[in-house]
Amino acid sequence: MGSENDLKTERDRFVAFTFCWSDIILELDPDFNIAFAGGAIGAITGKKDDALIGQPITDIIAESDHGLFLQVASNTDEQNRIEAVSVRLNGRAGPTPPIEMMGYRVKDLKNHLFLGFRLGDNFGRATNLKKDEDSGLYDEDSFLEAAQATIQSNAMKGEQVEMTMLDMEQLQAIANGLGNEDAGHLMTSVGSYLKSSSIGGDTAGRISDNKFGIVHKTGLKVDELSDEISKMASSASGDDVTLEIKSATMDVDAENITEEDLANGLAYTINQFKHARGKDFSMDTLSRNMSELVTEAHDKISTFKQVVADREFFIAFQPIIGARDGKIHHYECLARFRGEQSGKSPYEYIVFAEETGLIPEFDFAMAQAALQWLGQQAKGKNYKLAVNVSGYSVGDRGYIKKLMNLLKNNAWAKGALMFEITESARLESLRDANIFIQNLRKMGYKVCLDDFGAGAASFQYLSTLDVDIVKLDGSAIRNARKAPKGRSFLIALGNLCRDLKVDTIAEMIDDPEGLVFVRECGIQQVQGYLFGKPSPDINSFDPLPKLELFSKKAQSRSAASVSVMTRR
Repeated sequence: MGSENDLKTERDRFVAFTFCWSDIILELDPDFNIAFAGGAIGAITGKKDDALIGQPITDIIAESDHGLFLQVASNTDEQNRIEAVSVRLNGRAGPTPPIEMMGYRVKDLKNHLFLGFRLGDNFGRATNLKKDEDSGLYDEDSFLEAAQATIQSNAMKGEQVEMTMLDMEQLQAIANGLGNEDAGHLMTSVGSYLKSSSIGGDTAGRISDNKFGIVHKTGLKVDELSDEISKMASSASGDDVTLEIKSATMDVDAENITEEDLANGLAYTINQFKHARGKDFSMDTLSRNMSELVTEAHDKISTFKQVVADREFFIAFQPIIGARDGKIHHYECLARFRGEQSGKSPYEYIVFAEETGLIPEFDFAMAQAALQWLGQQAKGKNYKLAVNVSGYSVGDRGYIKKLMNLLKNNAWAKGALMFEITESARLESLRDANIFIQNLRKMGYKVCLDDFGAGAASFQYLSTLDVDIVKLDGSAIRNARKAPKGRSFLIALGNLCRDLKVDTIAEMIDDPEGLVFVRECGIQQVQGYLFGKPSPDINSFDPLPKLELFSKKAQSRSAASVSVMTRR
């Protein structure tokens, strides 16, 4: 009896040693049928250990890796072990990410093959993620990617997690009131504390200035976490300010959710949180489980796809006007929705489409609608339209292929259709984006870069992307009007663009003073509510509202300053 106990102890010892490295262990007979299974195999495949006994190993190896596995396993003997080969298993929601496999065949144990699979700390995690410089946390897009990978990884292991969103409304304002060193220390401390509370110590993100997300184990005391961060802010500000933190925690029951649905559900949740204002952010709006949010996102996605398929949208035109002569250069095509979606915010709808990967389909539909409208106009009208192309779409091969075919089949639109690159911060590869832009220009279509001046990367875009026009972001214009050096900055920017032979447009010109300001700074074209809100009736801009602002008398008072400060 003692020998049996000794044998059991010895066996358990070797199993324990095995699990020091492996998360899954399998024993295969000479025909590659499973003789023993242990570890996390059930959590990942959804099949119980006992049910796998006698089944061929290929039942749980992803089909694309059958050949690789059989080749490696067939060449294994006591002198040739399997070392660090990556294979994919058939997971609950499809093939898993690559898993490291090692193996050894023991002749004295019926010539069976013993395999160990290691998921590792980075199993399922994304790589090449970007982090916010101030806090050291993932930025919005990277947090979405990292959260999805972490949630999937834990679901495969049979472990449930939670995601908490935190709104620290005054945090950035507190940091702005400190010196650079103290502000940096505060933001780094907040980031480090959130990371240390997250799964793997690195599944936390900064979604906007004051909004954060964290994926963590169930049972995290979020109230205590919030209290600690509030204490950090109070200490940094000398106890002058109390930082109030709102939080919402949701169960992430992702075990039976597909990868695509999980991605859409997370994007939908983060987007809701990011754009929530004041009373809109509450435990009720976000403290739900992931299944509910996935269902909600799925319904919205289905609705949006139907809107695109049924063309339940129309074009609203907004003119771009010469800042000096008042002549309409072209019209931007803006989307508005009809039917059940009538009255809903176009901005929120478009953002939702971008976050859930639907925007390429919609961008293409808008290009089709613009071409259709142009084709219906009487000869001699010579309208020029600009349609938006999201930075997401620029990186979508399917969109590019369809658009290029569309333009080749409608060569008559050259000179009448332009393209405006929006959400340029979403451009993953400036090199690839420039190839797309140059292909459009070679075909005879001008390209405008939107949102210019809104971020530090704008000048990098201008130096890398050869475009015909840049549109200055409305926030950049507002800041230039407020800041003491704003006029000089805008004048220098206008001069730079002229040197590069790039035209300039100032957007959100909503009052006469704004028109005078950008005109004095040498900006060539303007767009804004001063000349009317976007309209589905292009004739509403004929004659152009506020045309008197372009008279010689109205411009005479600024002519001298323009000639001195700008190069024309």
